[in-house]
Amino acid sequence: MKIIVTGATGHLGQHILRKLLQVEPAHNIVASVRRPEAAREWSAHGVEVRYGDYDEPASLEASFYGASKLLLVSSPHQNDDVRLEQHLHAIEAAQKAGVKHLLYTSITRPEQGKLPLHRLHLQTEQVIKDSQIPYTLLRNAYYMDILKFLGVREAAESGELRRPLGEWAFNTAAREDLAAAAVTLLTGEGHESRTYELTASETWNMEDLARSLSEVIGRSVVLRTDPDLSNPVFQMLSLADMTYVSPDLTRLASTPLRSIKEELQAMFSPKPNN
Repeated sequence: MKIIVTGATGHLGQHILRKLLQVEPAHNIVASVRRPEAAREWSAHGVEVRYGDYDEPASLEASFYGASKLLLVSSPHQNDDVRLEQHLHAIEAAQKAGVKHLLYTSITRPEQGKLPLHRLHLQTEQVIKDSQIPYTLLRNAYYMDILKFLGVREAAESGELRRPLGEWAFNTAAREDLAAAAVTLLTGEGHESRTYELTASETWNMEDLARSLSEVIGRSVVLRTDPDLSNPVFQMLSLADMTYVSPDLTRLASTPLRSIKEELQAMFSPKPNN
């Protein structure tokens, strides 16, 4: 019986495979990917690579065969209608393949959100529950990458970090930490019919970001409120529950979670020469 991971060449999937290989023999792991030629890294480590395309339902049944646990990483497609159809293909294929336990990467508190993205994940979760396959829902927080879209590089140059009017709280997580939690669930027992809210244990705000950025670059960055600032990130986040916190990620990742300061240090550290 195998642990099968979809999207194994994507950003999150790669982190999961690397961490999984640290605790599980390679011969127990299958990478289900749309482009097997892009998964040579995993083949080199002894991982079985199978072709599985969300748009080709027949490929998925064969790709999922023999799975004791299947981690369905949500589709990255930009069209939510297409994404839902892809998820339905995967769930049906999991049923046909006799998957014993289906784990799905959802999003934090989708029932509280007002974006099409939230509806997509709620619909997928319900179809999984209706499938009668034992399941676990991994409701991932927004990725820490969101920092890149808050003007931090411009602020490092100008010494001024801008925000729109209002009070803004953020709850984000690094892919590395979410991957660690996923591996704990994939290799552990007793997680059937459970939903985990994989958020950080505390929120951060724009004051925290300005302070951390100042510490990382070694010079003062002032936070300024700009009533005319138009940033789609803030518009999007106003439609999501960003204040909710849960202990699940800290417990399942089993290591201190990556902070915004550590994320900024990685962003601003010199890149190694190739």
